[in-house]
Amino acid sequence: MNCICMRSLLGGVLTLLLLLSADASHAQLFEVKPDVVEKIEKAVPKNSLVKPKKPRKVLVFSKTSGFRHGSIPVGAKSIVMLGQKTGAFEAVHSEDDSMFEPESLKQFDAVIMLNTTGKLFLPKPMPKDPVEKAKALEREKRLKKSLVDFVSGGKGLAGTHSATDTYKNWKEYNDMMGGAFDGHPWHEPVPIRLLDASHPLNKVFNGEGFTITDEIYQFRADTAKPSDRRLLLTLDPGFKKLNKGKRKDGNYPISWIDKYGEGRIFYCSLGHRDEIYYNPMILEHYLAGFQYAIGDLDADATPFEPSDSEIDITGIWDVSVEMPQGGNEVVWEFKQTDEGISGVSISNGERQEFSNLSFKGKELEFDITVDFQGMSITIEVEAEFESDKAEGSLTVFSDAGDELASGTLSAMKSK
Repeated sequence: MNCICMRSLLGGVLTLLLLLSADASHAQLFEVKPDVVEKIEKAVPKNSLVKPKKPRKVLVFSKTSGFRHGSIPVGAKSIVMLGQKTGAFEAVHSEDDSMFEPESLKQFDAVIMLNTTGKLFLPKPMPKDPVEKAKALEREKRLKKSLVDFVSGGKGLAGTHSATDTYKNWKEYNDMMGGAFDGHPWHEPVPIRLLDASHPLNKVFNGEGFTITDEIYQFRADTAKPSDRRLLLTLDPGFKKLNKGKRKDGNYPISWIDKYGEGRIFYCSLGHRDEIYYNPMILEHYLAGFQYAIGDLDADATPFEPSDSEIDITGIWDVSVEMPQGGNEVVWEFKQTDEGISGVSISNGERQEFSNLSFKGKELEFDITVDFQGMSITIEVEAEFESDKAEGSLTVFSDAGDELASGTLSAMKSK
């Protein structure tokens, strides 16, 4: 009897030691330097974007079966701190794929795939024994179904960076996450375009595109299509090095949201580099995306085709005007405001605001009222925009409404 008790006690002690050892190994593997933790602390928003409808819990999963990003420890720390500081969610970080067993997964409101890669639910290497191999494949099938049921049943799935370099040949996962990695032609400063400045997930950018340095993905041609999901950020189509990509449709999205069954999806490809996870602007974009995926932030996930969306005309345009009396050069400057697009015309150092400005799709109309040789004249402009150029016409009217002259114009977006 005493021997049995002693063996039982020793077994319990051994199990405890193994658990403590595993915890210590995990902590050491994901250790983040104090100065980086301080940077994250300063970058994390103080509050959640919306109040959680109830206490939320998310699984931050970072297992890799392919390339492993060095930014995973910083990313994991950042997301955990993001939830803690804002109160938006409690984050549990793990690389144990048994967390995807249905009974374990049901405790979470969303799963965040943090730079995962490869076939996550299979052992590496695969067993050579046929029986063990069959067990491994059956287990993978069960965990795959568990994740699909989790999301389609009303929970959330989010991903950063290489979440799209995960299970690239599992169609249901590709459909859920939205894209399948097909190379990274750019790792340099790149210009980012906002597709909808007023969208709740884009409000942090204050209506303006931005430049950021990171490894930028392109996605397999049958994925990441604007007809399938709501794109939020893309590479600016005016980017001089856009031709390094190979997508025939010229579509290089950065982030998007979507619905899958009753569930919600958020993905952002930024996250290769450590500093992405302590960039205040990107962290707030992440927070908005996570709160959307969890189900607390309402946002429109309706897809739209590029032909139905507005060209981004914000920025500086160099304009050449041709009139019967001769030509001249002016500059147009457009900005995004809470009320929509606003603009000014700059000629000889003088700035003249546009009035009656209307911009729908690619069609722009506006008026300019100026003093000319002692009389007030109105110039009515109509132009059609592409991503980096525009063609149009202008007509000059007197105060009495008489047409005085007309001409043509062409514009190029300033690089």
